[in-house]
Amino acid sequence: MGKEKKDKKTFKLTKERLFAIIATVVAVIALIIMIVLFTKTDKVEDAKKNNEEPINEKFEFLVESESYGLLNDDIIASQANEKKKMMNEYNKGNYTIDNPYVVQNPYLISPQTAMIMFKTKKSEKVTITIKGKHNDDLTRTFEAAKDHYIPVLGLYGNYENEVIIKTESGASKTVKIKVKEKADTQAVTVKENKLGNTNGTFYFATSALGVANIAYDNYGEVRWWLKNGYTKGMTMLQNGNMLLSTATEGPDVTSTSGVVELDMMGYIHHEYEIEGGYHHDGYEMPSGNLIILTSKPNGDSFSDYIVELDRDSGKIVKEWDMKEIVSKVDPNLIEYGEITWGWINSITYDEKTNSLVMSLRNQNSVVSISYDKGTINWILGQKKYWSSKFEPYLLTGTGEGFIYPAGQHSVNILSDGKLSIFNNGYNSNHEKAVSCKSLQNNESYAMVYNLDLNNKTASVDYKFGGKDYFSYALSSYTYATNNHKLFNSGWHFTDKVDYNSSSCTQFSNDKYETHLIEFDDKNNIVANLNIQESKFEALKADIYNLAEISVKPSTKNEIANYDPKVGKYTSTIDADKYEELSEEEALKYQNNDLLTLAFIMYNNRIKFYGAIPESMEAKITFISPSGKAYRYLLKEANKEMKDFIILDNLPKGRYYVYANWDDFVYNTGQHIEIN
Repeated sequence: MGKEKKDKKTFKLTKERLFAIIATVVAVIALIIMIVLFTKTDKVEDAKKNNEEPINEKFEFLVESESYGLLNDDIIASQANEKKKMMNEYNKGNYTIDNPYVVQNPYLISPQTAMIMFKTKKSEKVTITIKGKHNDDLTRTFEAAKDHYIPVLGLYGNYENEVIIKTESGASKTVKIKVKEKADTQAVTVKENKLGNTNGTFYFATSALGVANIAYDNYGEVRWWLKNGYTKGMTMLQNGNMLLSTATEGPDVTSTSGVVELDMMGYIHHEYEIEGGYHHDGYEMPSGNLIILTSKPNGDSFSDYIVELDRDSGKIVKEWDMKEIVSKVDPNLIEYGEITWGWINSITYDEKTNSLVMSLRNQNSVVSISYDKGTINWILGQKKYWSSKFEPYLLTGTGEGFIYPAGQHSVNILSDGKLSIFNNGYNSNHEKAVSCKSLQNNESYAMVYNLDLNNKTASVDYKFGGKDYFSYALSSYTYATNNHKLFNSGWHFTDKVDYNSSSCTQFSNDKYETHLIEFDDKNNIVANLNIQESKFEALKADIYNLAEISVKPSTKNEIANYDPKVGKYTSTIDADKYEELSEEEALKYQNNDLLTLAFIMYNNRIKFYGAIPESMEAKITFISPSGKAYRYLLKEANKEMKDFIILDNLPKGRYYVYANWDDFVYNTGQHIEIN
């Protein structure tokens, strides 16, 4: 009996435990369901907050799972947002000269700059002095105003800068501005400096290696640089801004996607996307339009095409195909498949003759063509690089010390009609690899030629250089406003060059250095800097002349308030067309496998990084939480993949990204924002 009762009690306890376990499991399941439901609700609510359009309940599956937001890298929008935040903070504060609002690197990409903002009771002028390390203070006066928006330029990196502010009525304040960042540049040795305080006139230089854009003072101190990799050449514009390459890839290895117009604060005023890309150089016409070196879209050669962009719309208004121009004279000059036959690396406009003058590096020649007709005017180059059919255009070199161009850069037509170049002294015809040892005795020169177009002759007016300044590639010879000249041997061999190497390349930063030499108006050397890295192009300019970009130009040596308009983005490429899907078609994208793919976004362009089989068709579908779905073609079967898809026609909002690889559909686990 006792044993039987014990067994029954045990059974009863076991049953109770079972019920308890079941109840616990049910509770846990209920809790999980509640968490899932609440998580789902939170995600849906979060999505609602981040989307202007309502969420369609049928498409809540888009926001129920984790998704990575693909950043739309739009520097213009980012800078506009930074300016808005800065102005909001300034307007709500009581900022005076005793308590100014100071923002270092306000536009994200120019670390050695700052904004100082404050109010005065009456309209008055303000003068700032940026204290220099070498008794070279930089002083500027700004026009009378009550609200003062003062750009501070030429600060030192990794340094606590001292800036003195003085009002016209006598109030004064010293502000300390700490710049933590420092340009990652190589050593600068000042071999000669007879200039003293240049009051903000610095050496600006670009490079494909090291810091892309940088400015040095004559003491070798870095006074400005940009964090974005805007390489290639520089063009100074009439409004004081600078034209540089974009930082995004172009359609071929020599190019970027286009050019940017920016000021010394690093503020982008206009970005121009060009279908053929941008390489080497640009020029501003008297009208303000831009001459750009590019490549012919879908052409069989590159770096031999020129376009003129309307300054405001960014559209092409005129174009010149140098391959076609040359082939009209002799169709047999260019060998079949020679894609780099010409390689234009510099261009200028001669207003007196209404002609474009360019350096055809791989023809070792400078060529002038008619702006209107697109026909050849003259060629300065050796006969051996041209056929007999070009003899009517060839200029013959005369006089003592004459040297024809070879691998030249940096063409300029001077006010008296003379031609100047940086003559590299390297035979670049057919671009054959050579040993370093074979170049040991080559010479480079800054050269000025007298051109007698009536008699078709050319003679040397001036040259400077020699073996000590040989530059294997790039380099420049440019002019400053005070009639000074700047010689830039930007790819000179250092003692680290392996002369036993069978091939000298252009892209080894530890084997090249720069000789930067400034001449006065009588050709006397007044400064000489050695920089242990290569420089594409260099020029001398006043950093504050380059910053006068306000709505009205500065007058009476007074700089206007710095208040730039929102930047603009234009393109010569039409936006890609999409196929709009029905709601029924879009709902089929539910419950697809996750496949992580590598995309980048910039300026409403999406680029896929990865390999796709040649026979495969690839599409990208974008679905919004409202149920709108748009499908774009990325790659046709048996054709090349597009470099990127332009989404400018895609309505604003959030989109979840799906990949259509032939008949397979994948959820990429990513979403984008179109602003």
